[in-house]
Amino acid sequence: MFPFRVYKQFVRHKHAPDHWSVLRKKNHPVDKALAHFDDFYKQVFAKNWEWMREGLLGKQKYVAVVNNYSDNEATAAKLELQGALNVRTLFNLEKQYIKERRIKLEKHQKLEEIRRIDRELDDKFQQDESGKKDFSLQASLEEAEIDDRRLVDSKNALSGEILHEFIPATKIKGKEDYIPESTHYQFYKPDKFDTKIEKEYDFHFPEYLNIYCFEESNDSDFDPATSGSTGVLNYYLMDGGSILPILALDIRPGNRILDLCAAPGGKTLLAIQTLYPNCVVANDVSMSRTNRIYKVARQFFYDLEERWLATNKLKITNIDGRTFSEDNFDRVLVDVPCTTDRHSLMENDNNIFKPSRVKERLKLPELQCELLVNALKLVKNGGVVVYSTCSLSPIQNDGVVHMALKQIWEDTKIDVVVQDLGPALAQTKSVFKLANRNLTKYGHLVVPYLPQNYGPTYFCKLKRIN
Repeated sequence: MFPFRVYKQFVRHKHAPDHWSVLRKKNHPVDKALAHFDDFYKQVFAKNWEWMREGLLGKQKYVAVVNNYSDNEATAAKLELQGALNVRTLFNLEKQYIKERRIKLEKHQKLEEIRRIDRELDDKFQQDESGKKDFSLQASLEEAEIDDRRLVDSKNALSGEILHEFIPATKIKGKEDYIPESTHYQFYKPDKFDTKIEKEYDFHFPEYLNIYCFEESNDSDFDPATSGSTGVLNYYLMDGGSILPILALDIRPGNRILDLCAAPGGKTLLAIQTLYPNCVVANDVSMSRTNRIYKVARQFFYDLEERWLATNKLKITNIDGRTFSEDNFDRVLVDVPCTTDRHSLMENDNNIFKPSRVKERLKLPELQCELLVNALKLVKNGGVVVYSTCSLSPIQNDGVVHMALKQIWEDTKIDVVVQDLGPALAQTKSVFKLANRNLTKYGHLVVPYLPQNYGPTYFCKLKRIN
């Protein structure tokens, strides 16, 4: 008989999925997001990307929006006792400083001009004293050179040369809108279109909109919101950058407002807290996202069904924003789905950098453009559309605005003006860190920065003028 041989089989036991060695080796969506941002944003922001990256990976700051439908006065007093500052007050103070600096600069310029004239007079006086020259009117007339170029010969009164000397041309009357054919033709090339840009010098901060923040470099946390005497929460916590798109909307009393991509509902809430709108329509594409809007509304508005929904003061709809057809709104906010940069670096769940969402991520600019184009069709003449993202990507930001403006220009008769808020945003610098203006053409960008760690938030204000 042959002897039996015993073979030993060695089995390697794997570590559990949550073991540190497994987690270190695995390439998570947050890792892919960071690698993508390092590669892309470093090209865009150059050396500034280092401190922006620190901000994105650092502790996010929030602001507290006081709920006017709860114990608003007591809530504001409590927040101030905690050291929080009213954002409207900070904006107004900065606006006053800007005004004072401008007045001081104007006075300085006038004084410099007076000093210059005094120096010229002193030099002339000293010249007179040394030369004993007669500067009387009669003496000046005797020495003056006669310029006969401005004398019109009656025999040749229509001479082009003489008229040019006699009447300097500033513009040709009746030709103010004249465009050379070569320039006019360029507008019909595929990559050219007419973009109007107008500057705005002020933000309207509604009187009853109270938002609190902690000062620069103070990363204190707000306490969790509690219910007041009306049974709803006293304040809503949100990223500070998110208030600027609502302020950019310039909401006025009686406005009818559409929040086209409203979930989770923070900006809808913020618009209502101005106490201005007659109606706010909060829309989103999926039922799960729409349910999030309902949840926020129930937390902050008492008697939601009877007081708000039944009277159409608040309407919550579940429609694809690209096919939303109800129109004639005074204001439309298009806070589009995007790469949500900060979330993409912090959470693996629902991360758009998952392998299964690659196609969705690559098609984002196309979706964003379609949403913005439809918004410009839904707003009334003279109305305002604000496009916003929570991304640093120039493709999703200015790039989408450019594509939408080009499409509107080519396919419709709608005329749109880009409102440059640069001058108005000067009053926000004590609260927000804004990207250098030469990095954006149409909109404005709140960038993460550890002492003022809000954003990223991109927003662009567009006004429909026909």
